[in-house]
Amino acid sequence: MLSSLTWLLSETFWPYLLLIVLCFIYVNFASFNPLKSGSKQNVLIVIAHPDDEVMFFAPTILSLLRSGNNVFLVCLSKGDHEGLGEKRKKELIASCTKLGIYQSRVTVVDDEKFKDGPENDWDVNALGERILGVIKRVNAVSVVTFDGAGVSGHPNHIAMFKAVNKLHETKQLDKVTVYTLESTNLARKYISILDIPLSSITNMNTFVSLPREVIRSWQAMMAHSSQLVWFRKLYLIFSRYMLVNTLKEIK
Repeated sequence: MLSSLTWLLSETFWPYLLLIVLCFIYVNFASFNPLKSGSKQNVLIVIAHPDDEVMFFAPTILSLLRSGNNVFLVCLSKGDHEGLGEKRKKELIASCTKLGIYQSRVTVVDDEKFKDGPENDWDVNALGERILGVIKRVNAVSVVTFDGAGVSGHPNHIAMFKAVNKLHETKQLDKVTVYTLESTNLARKYISILDIPLSSITNMNTFVSLPREVIRSWQAMMAHSSQLVWFRKLYLIFSRYMLVNTLKEIK
């Protein structure tokens, strides 16, 4: 604790703080990001469980909405691993409303093929068919989902990537651009705002939430009352994913 305080008072802290502020300004006002420039787009966020939308994708969702894009979301399960599926479905709708996604633009899939749980292997082909149907229905131009590591390594998250990636490889996503959320190492995952300079320097598709949007993210997470155990409260404070997202386009 004393060493942390010493660093805050040291000469090295203030230049780094200035670097964070400059990167924050650059990311939020530069026009290099294809998801932030040009005309409005229909963007589909593809997640596995209720609370994924805020714990992992909040900076992307809030930045897209701020830029005038139409954001849709599909959740491939209602999070019934502990028998709370109906409650968690309602929590997801409430969370999305706080983030700014209309209820009519949220799709929650309730299918025995996609039972929530790390022990369940989801059929990639069936998953792809369901996701493709939503993409076509909402006329999505861009799709955002997990990458091959799934941020937390959860098999259901990884299944999202496998399904969307297979659709892309088999050329079923005509004129649809696919972005995946970059999984970072454990150290970067929990350094909060300190990761902003590294993210903005190393990745061109970076989204950083404005201060008022970070508060909205916390409010959205509060809607997931069934999930607010102590370690998730710490996650809200320390996880970079509550502040910054870096996306990679699947070529």
